[in-house]
Amino acid sequence: MAIDHRNLSRINNRKLVLQQLFNNRETSRAEIARQLNLNKSTVSSIYSELNELGLIEKVRQGESTSSGGRKPNLICLNRNYGFVASFNIGTAYMASMFNYINGEIIQYNRQPIKHFDILNIMQMIKDEIKEIEKVDQTGHGLLAIGFSIHGIVYHNKVLDSPFLELDGIDLQEYFEKEFGVPVVLENEANLSAVFENDYYASGRIKDLITISIHRGIGVGVIANGSLYRGNRGMAGEIGRALMTDRLSDGSNKLVKVESLCSEDAIINQVREGKGLESVSGPELNKLYHYDSQVLRIFDHAIELLAEASYNAIVSFGPQEVYFNSTLFEDIPELFDQIKAKLVEMGAFSPIKKIEGSRMTSLLGASSLAIHKALDLEQYQLKMRWPNEVKNVG
Repeated sequence: MAIDHRNLSRINNRKLVLQQLFNNRETSRAEIARQLNLNKSTVSSIYSELNELGLIEKVRQGESTSSGGRKPNLICLNRNYGFVASFNIGTAYMASMFNYINGEIIQYNRQPIKHFDILNIMQMIKDEIKEIEKVDQTGHGLLAIGFSIHGIVYHNKVLDSPFLELDGIDLQEYFEKEFGVPVVLENEANLSAVFENDYYASGRIKDLITISIHRGIGVGVIANGSLYRGNRGMAGEIGRALMTDRLSDGSNKLVKVESLCSEDAIINQVREGKGLESVSGPELNKLYHYDSQVLRIFDHAIELLAEASYNAIVSFGPQEVYFNSTLFEDIPELFDQIKAKLVEMGAFSPIKKIEGSRMTSLLGASSLAIHKALDLEQYQLKMRWPNEVKNVG
């Protein structure tokens, strides 16, 4: 079958015009034609098609040029075209986020999981989507769903998760059939890297890593502007790397890094050491500052984290490094310590902390879902930086 090059060119031009609409708060047909070096008639034809679909919002009338002529109509992507939904399943909670098609946050929610069973969690997800659909006023409603998974994900399939038992359920297949929209799944650390790439770097920084410290420890890698997953999604799984644990009897044992210095590992050590059933962020902060036993636990964990992080930095060679952990938000001194140790070790990249880390993987998932919904998966979309998140040096 002969390839219709004119049709391929038309499809490519349509995507480029859509990208321009997304990446500019306001633009015009003439400016799009100039930026893309396309004929005005080509852009006008694509404009009419996108406008008919409801993808274009008229912003205002611009100023005429110095030579006179008609004032241009300034336009942008219509955020009310539809929305995407994203979900992060933790050990005791489920976080959800809904975003307009232009990336703006509609709603963020975090609720406890009372019964940790995959069927119960799936029902919670369905209920959340149906609740927002009741008040939805966008033109096309739900367009795509994204999942942030604490585990190894490859081609939208969960290959391994330390706590999420799927019992043979294919989340992508189930929710695509349930809601009739595309579904994307990705590793939580990878999504934090996607967040930094799409909301912050936007093509300016080609190589970066995010180090996520939660139940496990993972590295999200952006290499040459794109997410690097490695074979079967295994890239960046530094929490599964082995290190020597010196036991109290003087012997040594090879154990996974995350069993010694992940957020869960540290909290469990504090709990066991102090005989507590649970410990909150403020309680952890207080113990860190006033309990010598807890301080020793943290000091040892920071040393191990610094070693693992340094190895990740020299392995991937990033221009910038971002730490993503609620521990560092609860106890800011921990980040200062690990940063100082990395500098002392000779780390060559600027090291920053993400504040608002609970939201980053959801924002990354929403970005992937938006790319999917717009059929712009290989195109750079500049997301608007949310007020709820900061990068702190």
